[in-house]
Amino acid sequence: MTYIPAPAMPPEPLTVGLIALARIRIAYAERPGTQPPIVFIHPNRTSNRVWDFVVRASRLPNRMLLPALRGHGDTDWPQAGYRLEDHRDDLIAFISAMCEGPAILVGQATGATLALMIASRIPEQIRAVVAAQPAIGIAGAVNLLVRDQVLAQQRLAGRAAARAALPFAERWRPEVVEHTLDHMLATDPTGGFTWRYHGPGVCDTEAELMRDLAGDLTWRGPTLVFGGAASTVLPVDMAARVAARLPGAQLTSLAAANHRLSQDNPEGFAELLDRFVEQLGG
Repeated sequence: MTYIPAPAMPPEPLTVGLIALARIRIAYAERPGTQPPIVFIHPNRTSNRVWDFVVRASRLPNRMLLPALRGHGDTDWPQAGYRLEDHRDDLIAFISAMCEGPAILVGQATGATLALMIASRIPEQIRAVVAAQPAIGIAGAVNLLVRDQVLAQQRLAGRAAARAALPFAERWRPEVVEHTLDHMLATDPTGGFTWRYHGPGVCDTEAELMRDLAGDLTWRGPTLVFGGAASTVLPVDMAARVAARLPGAQLTSLAAANHRLSQDNPEGFAELLDRFVEQLGG
């Protein structure tokens, strides 16, 4: 696939909302459209708005929903409860409340792991899964690196400091960087900025990704699995190992992408998504 940069322009505006569920209040963004709905699940310590450029680039007419995980953005920040199962159950409640009929799940990194866990738990409510850079059984060194970065970046002197600290942003176009900062930064009461995620919760979730999860992935429906062709975080063969557990899964890779695929190459991501969903038919 040839990667052609998109012209510099902001993503199309999305409608934002907040839904109160039995367990938690979840903030989300939405683009109206046709059935089945597509639910995008973002990585740990990011924002649900990492998907905006993929949504803009997609040619699909489907309704698109972008929920924020607990401890991120305007979703509630509980002091405890950041296991993968906590996120999974939050999102199952969100899907049940927001989607009419089976949904298509699209997840990236932690979000991909969660998408597969959700589909395994409620297969009757899921049409298909796209698992981008699935993070399952990560090395302890990756977990420690994330923890060190989170602890070192509790407060940022200014936007320039935040820009310099933004992980994996070296591949992103300038408008992607600025859009990410717009949605991830909050003013710190003591001056400067802070990230809009719950640091201890982020670290707890990251540690969960060292689990093997073999017994949790029982999904057997249509699945597309891919990683970044230039990934420096997860082993290149991790996507292949995950796909091997899923009968009939399609396996490919995303060119011009490291670890944050939806920001590294949003147009390429959208093309893979579009072709997979169009192949589903119906």
